[in-house]
Amino acid sequence: MTHTSRGTGTGKAASTGTGASIGILGSGISGLQLALRLQQLGVPVTLYSAQDVQGLRSGRPRNFPARFGPTQQREEQLGVFDWRTPDAQVRHWAVTLGTGDAPLEFLADLTPPSSVVDFRLYLPHLFTHFLDRGGHAVIGVPSAEEAAKAHDLVVVANGDRSMRQLFPADPTRSAHTTPQRILCSGLYYGIDEDLPHSLDLHFLPGIGEILRIPFRSPAGRADVLAFEAVPGGPLEAAAHLDADADPTAFHREVLALVAAYAPTLRERISTRTFGLIGPGEVAQGGITPVVRRGWARLDDGTCALAIGDAWITNDPLTAQGANLGSHTAFALADLIATAQGPFDEGFCRSASAHLWEHARHVVEWSNAFLGELPPHARVLFAHAAQDKQIADAFVSTFHDPVAMWRILSDEDGVAAFLAGFRQPGPPGRPGPPPAMSRRE
Repeated sequence: MTHTSRGTGTGKAASTGTGASIGILGSGISGLQLALRLQQLGVPVTLYSAQDVQGLRSGRPRNFPARFGPTQQREEQLGVFDWRTPDAQVRHWAVTLGTGDAPLEFLADLTPPSSVVDFRLYLPHLFTHFLDRGGHAVIGVPSAEEAAKAHDLVVVANGDRSMRQLFPADPTRSAHTTPQRILCSGLYYGIDEDLPHSLDLHFLPGIGEILRIPFRSPAGRADVLAFEAVPGGPLEAAAHLDADADPTAFHREVLALVAAYAPTLRERISTRTFGLIGPGEVAQGGITPVVRRGWARLDDGTCALAIGDAWITNDPLTAQGANLGSHTAFALADLIATAQGPFDEGFCRSASAHLWEHARHVVEWSNAFLGELPPHARVLFAHAAQDKQIADAFVSTFHDPVAMWRILSDEDGVAAFLAGFRQPGPPGRPGPPPAMSRRE
């Protein structure tokens, strides 16, 4: 293992609260924001990362996160938010539900805009700030047991196989045991926008979803084009093609699927210039949504906490993964900094239960959207197509998963949400949605 930089205070201590030593395993958004926040609060911390800063900049895309307003506010608080340019923002959502001649459609403004920055830019940026402020980082991730010898508390934010074994799946909180979508997401050139800084989301009942997202990539402005395929359905085909071995066949299949299931999007793609921004710029495979046990007792009797991918894996459809990771990091940092007792099993149990109170809304909402869209959600979508105020308010609630799940969890939630607007028709019996105006 390589020590890259050393700040003040490492090694196991007998004290609690800010005098304790915290070891963080993993340098994703959860691990890095936790390290930065503890550093800000004066808590001695060591960050263990499988990659150095340069390593985080390289490789294939890991995911395509959208960071909503509260996450950006936390980044401002950390002094690490650095993407205010329009090419790193999504300001509008164009949503389509259904296929055929008369799909339900609405256009909404997202307020504040989300930030869309490749993690190959974002994670090195945070890591560099941590080091520049005197942070202590070690390149190479030990086992939780090894890390516990040097720290009063070990927080695992690394979701690799060995760490997943430490935190087994919690069947009472995990609705699925297999992937509910097969994913094929890539970064492309050659796609035009109807409205600048807008996202396209096509819900295809029984088939899956197609998304186009403007994105700040390492190569500059590009577009994410993503298929979320119901297993066994027609969108799954692209996930099984080798884009590197035969780019022509891969691009041909991608365009064919867009033409068949999102024809208005296909109209904006240039056959001549369309293609991945480079070799390897695609992510394919299935993700099983799962909630793992939030803490584990180690061999020496001490305990470790799980956050980030080590704790919860959600399907990316609701775009909450990075935001949940950020929220959890800040909430845990506050618990650590104000702890009055030892970082023992009691602390880990209590902390994990506290973090779950927020996280459960994200999990339940994400799992619900992977199933058949319930009638009350369709009612909300229909009203959004008739009233832009409703559309704007609904889409902007993606910033607040607790409020979103309060709305979408049942028909009473939808009715209460709609009651705040002048409605074109009674809930449950909306009139025909007007034509969209996004091409005007």
